[in-house]
Amino acid sequence: MNQLKPSSALKADAREILLGKYKTVVLAYLLMQLITSSILTFIELQVNVQTTTGLLLYYAVSFIVAILSTVFVVGQNHLYLNIYRCQPFETGNIWIGFKTCADRAILAYLLIAAKIVLSAVPCILATAIMLTTQNYYFALIVGGCAIFWIISSALIELDYSQVFYLILDHPDMSVTALLSESKALMKGHRGSYLYLMVSFIGIQLLSALTFGIGMFWAYPYITATKTGYYLELKKRNTD
Repeated sequence: MNQLKPSSALKADAREILLGKYKTVVLAYLLMQLITSSILTFIELQVNVQTTTGLLLYYAVSFIVAILSTVFVVGQNHLYLNIYRCQPFETGNIWIGFKTCADRAILAYLLIAAKIVLSAVPCILATAIMLTTQNYYFALIVGGCAIFWIISSALIELDYSQVFYLILDHPDMSVTALLSESKALMKGHRGSYLYLMVSFIGIQLLSALTFGIGMFWAYPYITATKTGYYLELKKRNTD
């Protein structure tokens, strides 16, 4: 059974495979950002977030944009899978999620989000009890519950990190089956994937210092590396 490539090798593969393709992948990223950012900016200009109604409307639209972004991510993944598999690719690949699997992508997103919210219930209840009784000894319990929520959320994100690749390779698979398949693929690999994601923090911080301009290079690099990781998982699972 093959071992996964180390993160350094995956990153080297990503840099190599992106050579000569940055025009396409940067344009795809720019298009996704323009659409989602424009919606949020429009709402910010149209509603008064200082009012309860305006704030609720803003959060509702933000949630819808998050769902929209998820479908775009599926399209981005399709673009990078085509690049890795030496298949025809173009900026228009980012629309594939809307054309073929928007319903499953949205449902998968909602189920993952629901799991994360449910893991926060103990923390919410402990906080409510502390504030109601004004017994601040509960702060220790709240702290413990918060740590539990952070760890649980991280594990959920890791377990289901491959869902939006699998959704492309298994068009007939149900959402629950996709979640189970992602969890099975990630069994024994949470640590390596977490390490890979953490290794990009420096690049993301540098991109933030450039007011997001650096993300036009960082996003393709990170996404290409994640795509390579997924293909390694699939290869290991089939060998």
